[in-house]
Amino acid sequence: MATAPIAPHSDGPQSGRSAFWGRWLWVAPLLLSVAFTALVVLWAQDNDKLEREVARRSMVADTLSLDAQLTGRMETEATRLRSAAVHLPPAGPDADRQLANLPEIAAGLDRRWLSVLWLDVNNRIVGEARRDQRPGGLRLASGEGITLHLVAPTSDARRPQTGQLIARYDPADLIKSKDFWWLAAQYEVQLLGSQDQVIVSTESAGRPALGESYEMAFIAIPDTRLRLTLRARQPPWFTTLPVVLMVGFLALITAATLLLRRQINQVARAESAWRTEAAWRQSLEESALVGLRARDLDGHLLFANRTFCDMVGYTLEELIAQGPAINTPVPNQSGIAVQRAKREGFETRWRHRDGHFFDVMVFESPLVDGLGQQVGWMASIVDVTERKRLEELERRQREVLANHARLSTLGEVASTLAHELNQPLTSIVSYSAGIARALQRRPDADPDLVAAAQALSRHATQAGGIVHRIRARLARRELVLEACDINPLVAAAVTLLQREIRRAGVEVTLELTPGLPAVRVDRIGIEQVISNLLRNACDVMTGPNPGKKLLVRTGLCVEPPLDSVLGWIAVDISDQGPGLGGRDMETLTEPFFSTKQEGTGLGLAICRSILESHGGVLHAQDVPGGGARFSFFLPTERPTPEARMP
Repeated sequence: MATAPIAPHSDGPQSGRSAFWGRWLWVAPLLLSVAFTALVVLWAQDNDKLEREVARRSMVADTLSLDAQLTGRMETEATRLRSAAVHLPPAGPDADRQLANLPEIAAGLDRRWLSVLWLDVNNRIVGEARRDQRPGGLRLASGEGITLHLVAPTSDARRPQTGQLIARYDPADLIKSKDFWWLAAQYEVQLLGSQDQVIVSTESAGRPALGESYEMAFIAIPDTRLRLTLRARQPPWFTTLPVVLMVGFLALITAATLLLRRQINQVARAESAWRTEAAWRQSLEESALVGLRARDLDGHLLFANRTFCDMVGYTLEELIAQGPAINTPVPNQSGIAVQRAKREGFETRWRHRDGHFFDVMVFESPLVDGLGQQVGWMASIVDVTERKRLEELERRQREVLANHARLSTLGEVASTLAHELNQPLTSIVSYSAGIARALQRRPDADPDLVAAAQALSRHATQAGGIVHRIRARLARRELVLEACDINPLVAAAVTLLQREIRRAGVEVTLELTPGLPAVRVDRIGIEQVISNLLRNACDVMTGPNPGKKLLVRTGLCVEPPLDSVLGWIAVDISDQGPGLGGRDMETLTEPFFSTKQEGTGLGLAICRSILESHGGVLHAQDVPGGGARFSFFLPTERPTPEARMP
């Protein structure tokens, strides 16, 4: 039977306190808004005074700066005129041309001067140079504006003053210079005479200056004053934008307060219902035995219950802070994040905070909002690590039982073959030896036939030895060890496989270190190990590109594979095949594991078994540049302090 949610119970005093705070909740914003508006009005008045004072100080500073710059320019022009007076030549018949050709006079006319007049000591005109007479110069309009003058006395070696130079210039060139564009944009600049007449002004047509002004005496030009007037008038404080906005804000907040009062009652009722529903939902989520996770369409985590947090080892805050990366705390083994899982679920592998991996089954379904629109995904996660472990254990047990059955069958077949082949091989050895001796006694015997009969005898003898060794291993007899030089065993194995090596198109290079210590081994077993490794190397290099090289080396081991006071003999077989493909020795020597389509998967396993019965070690590694190197190590009968082969 379902249990209905229990509505929250409220008593009298608690309800009265809620009503009191509810009234303050809608009145307080209105009171705060009125207080805030009053503060803004006070701030606007004070800020208006401050801005007017700042503007006044800025205008005074700009006036002083402009006065200093204009005075400096006037001093510069006066200095240049005095320099021209010093370099003035004696008056000649063509004084106008002499005056205009002076570099200082020409530069002044090109720069700012309108004309230069040369007077003698009696103030008679000696010569005159004008700007409009220069090539490319501007023609002067008569009576246009007010001009000012610069005067510089002339002199020679006999008299201190022989006349004077008078340069006439337009003061508008100074005031309206492009160097003061920033000042003209903010102020109207005027140069006033002694009778307050305007000599020069930067007034723009249709744009009169309405702001405050400041003037001071212009020392560079006697009886003149420099005046700066703000173009824009500062508005009264009560018409500024902040005050207007605050008045509007106060009206809006009053209306909003009335609406808020109505909404508060509705929110209080909804909050009571929501608290009850949230308590029930949280209780259900936290008591669930499966992990629950919700995320939006962009992958951001929205919710996770306690079981999910315990499953991955992170708190809910840490999971949310990690962002979309927590969609799957660790990508699955294929590295592809599942975005739209089907309702039937999928398996993946995650990693716990402490680093260990675990398998999970994820069931995802669309997460929709109240309008029926999908806003994300809701997932249920079940930890299936233990189930997967049991399934893997059961699978391996089945494989072990199958391998044992195959090995048992193979042992029976090997015992039968060894028993049945022993007699035919003995006969082949006897007949081939007899044929070889009979051919040798004949004087006209073909040497090739003799060599073939002898090779047949050797191969049959080796086959018989292998069969005998198989029977000995099946009978669990001890190995018969004898001291042998490893180099002849390697050479014999290469000779035995010469036909297969030529068929594979492989070039074999032998690097046999002479004088190696003897090793106590089963000769046939070690020859079988070398033959298997050579045959495998030829098989991996068989293909459309012949000419690959196979390097076989013997020598002393630099680093013993096992702790021992004895020395170690090493045999390396390096091919130029595809390499190990990331496989280790345990995988390569596992029974029935083979990379060849027709392989039995027993070759390397038998080699490892033979070497371990001799106390040796089998090792494999990739060769830089391509290929693989199979090496085996056998202990010698005496210590070998010197190392000859890496």
